[in-house]
Amino acid sequence: MADDVHVIRDRLDDTGSGFVGIDVPQGIASEPATDALMGSVIASAIISAFMMPLLDPRNGTPFTVYTASPDNEEALQKAGVKFYAPTEKLGFHTDGMLKNSAVYVPRYIGLYNIVIAYNKPGCFYWVPFAAWPQFDEWAGVLGWNRAYRFEATPIVYAGALDRAEEAGARIIEAPVFWRDTSGDERAVFMNGDLQGPVDGDGDFDSRLVQRMKQSIACDARRIALPQRQRRLFLMNNTAGFHARDLFDAPIPGARYTRSFLRSVASEGPRITP
Repeated sequence: MADDVHVIRDRLDDTGSGFVGIDVPQGIASEPATDALMGSVIASAIISAFMMPLLDPRNGTPFTVYTASPDNEEALQKAGVKFYAPTEKLGFHTDGMLKNSAVYVPRYIGLYNIVIAYNKPGCFYWVPFAAWPQFDEWAGVLGWNRAYRFEATPIVYAGALDRAEEAGARIIEAPVFWRDTSGDERAVFMNGDLQGPVDGDGDFDSRLVQRMKQSIACDARRIALPQRQRRLFLMNNTAGFHARDLFDAPIPGARYTRSFLRSVASEGPRITP
């Protein structure tokens, strides 16, 4: 086990990789619900071996569980909440977090699929920054440490209707490409809809963002793993972008279309003052 932890740690901290997929076996318990619970407990324990996760503000757990269902999606849409359903595509991005109004890029992210009720779940993709030949070119175009306005992407699943303010989109100001004063540490914040630079440059072309995302998708070397139940993805969020295919062909009669566990590292570079 110690050797496995060492290998995973090396892979996560390798800037040419930064990504690991781990399958939690089935059959830990004979009863299906208990087996699913034990799988989630094991996934959380694995995640906690590589990061100190932020605690969920509601439950005090080192993870948050998100669940989507057809009824929930319909209710959220009727409520006017901007909802990113499992069948909607977000594209390559990185994750961020807010602490006392400051924006951070969490060092590590853990995603564990509890339920995927689709016959065609597609793949999960990872692109290391080191595998994107145009990284420095685009950093020059958008500027190092130049602040932009983002309409942040809410993660809205079951139970969000009683948290309308939390579920709704918010405007965040943060740089896309960030580096510290020494230039030794760098990160990328790309999550949600980029509105434009804070300095109000009237010549900013909003199509630049789509061109950059297209460059990531087409020019970079990416890692692809099929999305499966009981599969855990560990990512170095300061070393790469992630994305997923659209979920397709939902299983008829499934009460929930997707349920996943998400953990976010409590440490990572602060990219705003």
